[in-house]
Amino acid sequence: MGAAFSPAEQTFPLPAHPQSARFRQALSELGSDAEFRDGVEPLRTLGVQTAFKTIERVCEAVGTAVAAERHGALAVAQAQDEHPEQPAELLVVEADGLRVRLRLDENAAPAPLPAEEGTEERDRGWRECKAGVVARCLPGYFKANGEYEEPQTLVQTYLATMSDIEVFGPRLRAETERRGWKNAKKIWGLSDAGHGLPGMWSKLFPEAEWGVDFMHVSGRLAECAAQVQPPGKACHKLYHRWKGLLFQGKMAKLQGELRTAAERHSPRPAAPSALLPESPARILWTHLVYLETYQEHMDYPRYRAAGLPIGSGLAEALCKRIGGRMKGANKRWTAEGAEAMSNLICERASQDNRWARRWPAPVCAEKVQLN
Repeated sequence: MGAAFSPAEQTFPLPAHPQSARFRQALSELGSDAEFRDGVEPLRTLGVQTAFKTIERVCEAVGTAVAAERHGALAVAQAQDEHPEQPAELLVVEADGLRVRLRLDENAAPAPLPAEEGTEERDRGWRECKAGVVARCLPGYFKANGEYEEPQTLVQTYLATMSDIEVFGPRLRAETERRGWKNAKKIWGLSDAGHGLPGMWSKLFPEAEWGVDFMHVSGRLAECAAQVQPPGKACHKLYHRWKGLLFQGKMAKLQGELRTAAERHSPRPAAPSALLPESPARILWTHLVYLETYQEHMDYPRYRAAGLPIGSGLAEALCKRIGGRMKGANKRWTAEGAEAMSNLICERASQDNRWARRWPAPVCAEKVQLN
């Protein structure tokens, strides 16, 4: 993570160990679950003297190896050959993102950033980590009594990268192929409509239908309600009214009410960016234009009738998992360290047993019961 360390720590050798692969596995698991420093004391309790920089270096080396093996040219070329034999009833592909703070080199020229990353975030070192999930699922359905049974997730696999959408998109496509794209009965994409994702879906997933995450749109409606009503019961009621219209697919009525609210502040501008930043008019028109632009990907009643999930909770959970390790007070990562750690976390979290297959069998497979 780029923290300063003493010469003694810098030269601390990787301890000799009869099971070096298992030792590296243990260090990787410690370092991807908690601060590098926090792994030193548990190891010392077991009689292993290790500097925190050793844990860091092993994590970075293993994460880098994972990225090469999972996303290298050969792995991508062979992705379709790895698909499970049993066809997936429903293959769900989700994409999201979170911010991770990098350690900046004050002497280096700032790297070019995507348009959505503002100057302030760039200057403070924040960069987007794109996260993807591929899940084999059973579709949802309506029971005889009218209750809806949500889609059931069977197996999830994950990927993440600090690179842009041009790198993330092909990796997500390859992982989808690896998980059974070729013979899946139904493929469904889910994300918000920012950060280049609409273009990714149309370019790299032309065979799949995709929808905008329902909770993401609901969040936009909450912002709109806050511009119309002061905080309190009336605002809460208006938000749930608009959220209900969205859920029921009554887009014309929803957009009409939003348009009326926006026009109270300003006539429709040529572009929302022409209005004053943070003004009620700009917020309302921005979200209304978003709904108008992507309304064909917000047909939630039809999605539910087809048994498709409408919320990207799987990707959000992955972002929380990555953020829990990589975000926090005074955490700064090198670009290489952040890429390696995000790959390491995803490899361990994936549910297809890929992490266990990397390493020798456990030393002792018997269960130990503590009295």
